[in-house]
Parts: sequence; structure tokens; C-alpha cells
Amino acid sequence: MITQLMYWVEPKLIFSSSNDGTIVVWTTGATIFDRITLNTSIFCMAINHRRHQLICGFKNQLSVFPLDEKKVSGHVLDLGRSFTDRRHKDIVSAVVCLDTRIYSAGYDKRLIIYNTSSYPNSKTLQLVHCNSRAHDAGITSLMVVQEMESTRLVTGSFDKRVKVWSQDGQLILKLPYFSGFISSLCFVPCVNSLWICSGIPSPSIFDPSAGEIVSEFIETFHNQENGQLLHQLVSIPETNHVIGSSRQHRNLTVWKYNKMGSVTILRSKQPVDCLSYTQKEPILLFSGHSDGTLLKWERQQSSYFLYSCESFNASETQFSEKVRLDSTKMARSSCGCKALLAHHSAGAPLSRAEQSPGVKTLRDPTFPPSFTRSMFVEELDLLVLAADNGNIYLWGFDDSMSSILKMMPSKMVQEQNNARKQGVNRPCSPLEEENGLITNRVSGFVCKKVLSHHIQPVGGIAAVGRDQGYDSIYLISGGWDRQLCVWDLQTGVLNNTFSNTAPGEGGTVKELACDGAILDLAYSPKRNEFAYSSSDRMVYIRHFSPITSEMKLVSILQGHEADITSILWHSLLNKWLSGSEDGTIRIWSEDGTQCEQILVTYEAVNCLCIDQINGCIIAGIQENMSVYDPKTFIQVQRNIGHTDSIRSIIHIPERTQYMTASWDCTLRVWNAYIKVLPKTKENEG
Repeated sequence: MITQLMYWVEPKLIFSSSNDGTIVVWTTGATIFDRITLNTSIFCMAINHRRHQLICGFKNQLSVFPLDEKKVSGHVLDLGRSFTDRRHKDIVSAVVCLDTRIYSAGYDKRLIIYNTSSYPNSKTLQLVHCNSRAHDAGITSLMVVQEMESTRLVTGSFDKRVKVWSQDGQLILKLPYFSGFISSLCFVPCVNSLWICSGIPSPSIFDPSAGEIVSEFIETFHNQENGQLLHQLVSIPETNHVIGSSRQHRNLTVWKYNKMGSVTILRSKQPVDCLSYTQKEPILLFSGHSDGTLLKWERQQSSYFLYSCESFNASETQFSEKVRLDSTKMARSSCGCKALLAHHSAGAPLSRAEQSPGVKTLRDPTFPPSFTRSMFVEELDLLVLAADNGNIYLWGFDDSMSSILKMMPSKMVQEQNNARKQGVNRPCSPLEEENGLITNRVSGFVCKKVLSHHIQPVGGIAAVGRDQGYDSIYLISGGWDRQLCVWDLQTGVLNNTFSNTAPGEGGTVKELACDGAILDLAYSPKRNEFAYSSSDRMVYIRHFSPITSEMKLVSILQGHEADITSILWHSLLNKWLSGSEDGTIRIWSEDGTQCEQILVTYEAVNCLCIDQINGCIIAGIQENMSVYDPKTFIQVQRNIGHTDSIRSIIHIPERTQYMTASWDCTLRVWNAYIKVLPKTKENEG
């Protein structure tokens, strides 16, 4: 049996050790360069590059051989200058080298750390540490994990345990018991994770930074069918490959790192329809689901992969409000949405109940709402959730809880009090003021108000801040009932509804905002205009005013041949973007007078997003995500992994990540596109 293969980089030679007591040295052309007979089974090897030595593990001993590349001594290994250490009492199963140290482990349960001497004629290994019972059974695997901030040892054993040690051999962490003995450990640098083989078809993935198993959040093995029992894993950092071998079927499995794949996958029990996040620390993610559930996600500081989750339900709010819905409202499904939209886009007239805001039908309170749109208003620390029952839910942090937390003496307050006693009036730093906001954001999350006026699903929402010169923060909402509403978010009341009185009718007939259902809505701070897309295949642009009678129609964008599912204002290009089920994304001029560019996607566009750093256009096209350059409009990135329609995309510039929400009941985190600047003399300098 060949026990190990090892590559010596500088002379490009391959070592193979065997139970037959020989080491064969091969060239890269697969010819034998040297054959060395040691007359006893060799179980493991490692090269100490610092001392130019080969270390071999045998039964009951560890031997060190100086390397002789030119074979001056007759072999690649200088057998005459070798020496042996006999502290192990059984098979030495693993040996690794790090700088001047040698780490060995064996079936005798021992983990031994040696220091090598810099003196060339030294024939001893200096003992640094010996743990004679590192495990409860023989140690099968030993791995050095080097990260930017720390270096640790990881061991696996027949006792079904994995343990993490410091460089000095002190125990840091014990992982829970695995289903079988640990046959192999493999550190994969490109994803900074450790793969563990333990007798199950798929390796377990361990995050050394967090000290947690993160297999649930990584997709690598989720869809693996007919998995084989992997016995050994090897990582190739230069090519970002991992190779796994199976003894039972004698097969090799090869994985390659896909930089376009998802970094993390978050699973929920229901389809996800909308997504939003907070820009200030701690960054919180909010996902709205089809069963009226709101999930709050927060990434753990210790891990790149792990997220904690807290669940809330819109039907369990403290308000005794009447949830209203028009009698023809259908539950959220692909067929239901299209059927109702087809009804409106075909020009079918609305019933009297649909036309008159005063006539509404009560909805069965046991049927939960499905969220359609969400946004987080940073100025008010308020999450706005639009639903298919016509309601808009305002969620925020619990004021009563935050007031209690503020009364608790924090370290910052104690320092200020001490400074005042000493006669020093120290002002708060910006970081300390931000920490005050953090206190508010960890004090619970509650539904503060429900805004009810729409009689059909709310298709789009947009906020208008005080920076536009208004004395309050306003929310614009548009629904399938073709109504536009303006809400005062600070007071939580309806400010006004838009109705355009038709000329020549004596002011008795009121026109609604458009001829079809409003499917999305966006606001342009630069122009103080908002646009809303409709199932009538047009986009309407109006001037914004809290007085709805002053919301004059500026332009109508025409050209799409199907329902327009998404409308956005691109603040870096100063242009409007629209995505449609006709398989196109259109870029419109700033004033909306003409279409300047058409991107053909060939499949329906479900949602759009803008990369706030480089201005790229991010599109959810069915179950895939595509990223387009804002100048050339060429696709520069494509991400595959979802199995159902992507409903929402956000860009988190603070983490250089995109996040998608899908009807496949998952949220996925992706690496954002980073534009590589062309090399110039200035860049090189």
C-alpha cells in the first residue's frame, strides 16, 4: 500500500512512501529518479523546508533525513546523517512541519511538538511539548491551519472527535462527536474552512474562525446525490481544487472553487418575497415571507458564514386592526398573480368595490398576509413592509426596552461621570454616538403601526426624506388597486391619496393613477420625481409633492411588451431603469423622454438592483442573477444556484456582497463584482 504522496517544489520531485519499506522519488515525467530502501513500513512524511529535511513516521519512531537534491551521498536522502526519536509507542500516523517546529501524532494517542536545531551536525530533536492522552483513541489526522491572525493545530481520532490546539499544544476547542472515526482533515484556504471526513457521504465543514460546523450555511454538498463514503481529502491551493478518494468504490471526486457561487445560504420554511437591510452597525437583514413571517438575520462577528435568526409574525401584532382585501384577491402564487394582472392589463373594468376606496370587504383574519415589498428607513430606524392584503406594516425597535437599556450605566456613561467629577467636560465622539444607536437596535423588534387604505396588494413603496426640503419623512405607496397614497411616516397617518379629476366631467369623475395594477415604484432624489410601473406595460413619472393634486405627470415610458416588474432610479448614471417580463431591461434618459439602451435577457426580469460602488446593474432573471457593466452594458458576472424565481436583490457595500431572496425558500449571499482597473503607469507606481 502506498501510504503518502508528497511534492517537493524546488527540484520538482515527487516522493511516494509505502508499507513495503521504500521511498520512491519520481520526476514530473513519471520516471524514477531514486529508490530508497528503509526496510520498515513508512506511514507518513513531511518536508521541513527551513532545515532542508525529510521527516518520516514509522512504528514507534520518527526519523529525520537531510535532503540531498544532487545525490552527493548516493540518494536524495542522506542516510548517513539521519537520526531517530523514539518517544512514540505505536504507529506515527501524521507529521507536519511549521517553520522550525515538527508536530507528530500517532495511534498511541500522543501529540508531540519538537523544535529542530539550527546547528547542521545536530542529531537530536528538542522536545517542546508531549500530550500522552491528546485523544481517547489513536490519532488518525493532524493538520496545521494558518490564518492571518492565528495558527492552530487540528487533530482527528478513532474516538470520533476533532480537537483544536494552540501552537504550543494547549487544547482550545473540542468539537461534538461525529458519526464515525475521523479518517481525514483538509484545510481549504480559498474558503477558509476545514473539511472533515467521518464516515458519512458528505464531509462536514468547519469554520476555524468561529469554531463551529457551518455545513448548513454552505451549499457545496447540499445537492449531492448518491454520495460516496469519502476516506481521504487533499487540497491543492494553487488551483483551488479539492480531491476526495473513496475506498469502497475506488473513485476520485474533484471539487473546484467557483467564485461565482454563493458564499452563504440561509434557509427558511416559506418562499421569500422581499429583502432589506440596515446600513448602520450592527447590520441587520430582514426577509419577508409568503406566510406573513418576518425574519431578522444577523451575521455572527466570529464567522463569515454563520447567521442568527429571529422570527416575527404579522398576524400576531398587538393591534386589533381590520385587515381588508378585495373579494377577488388571490393568494400569492405564480399563477394567481399572472391571472389578476392579465385581467387588469386587458383593460377589464374594476368593480364598484374596487373603484371606491370607501367600499371594502373584510378578509379572513386566519389567512396570513404575504409581504410584497420592504425597505428600511434609516432616519427613523423603521422597517416598512408592504403586504398583499393592502396593508403596510411599520416595524421598529422597542422604545420601552431601549429606554431601560439606556438607564443602565454603560462604560461610556461611567467615564463621562468620572470626567465631570474631575472638572473635565468631555464631548461624545461620533463612534460613541453611533454606539447609542446600536443600543436602540438590540432592544427588541415590534410592529408599531399598520397603515390601511389600499384595497388590493401593495406593489411598490418609496421614501422621501427631509433632505428634500420637507418637514417630515413621507412614504409613497402604489397598489394593484391603481391608487397612489402618500403617508407621513413620523406620525403614521395617511397624508393624502392621488386622484386626477378628469376634465370636462364637472369634477365628479376621478381618474386613478394608471390603467393597470401598480407593480413597482421608485423615487429620484435628484429630480424630486417618482416613477411607478404598471401591468399596462407603461411607466409613469410624476413630480412628488405631499399635496397629491400637485403631483403632475412628467413623462410616460413606453416600449415594454409585457408587465413591467421593476423600476429603479440609477443615481450614478442619473437614468431610469425598468425590467419586464418581456425579457428586457431598458435604460431611459433622465427626463424620461427616450429609451437609450435595451439589454436583452431572453427571460423574464423579476427584480433589479444597483451596485452602489461601481454602478453595475444587477438583475434577477428567473432563478439566476446577472450583473451588467453600466458603461458597456456587457454581462460581467452571472450567479447560479437558486432553484426558483429570485424576488429581491440587495447590495451590501459594507461587506462587498449581494444578497438574493427567492421562492425556493432560501436567501443567498454572493461576492459582489469588483471591477479590475486597467494597468497604467500611475497604478503601477
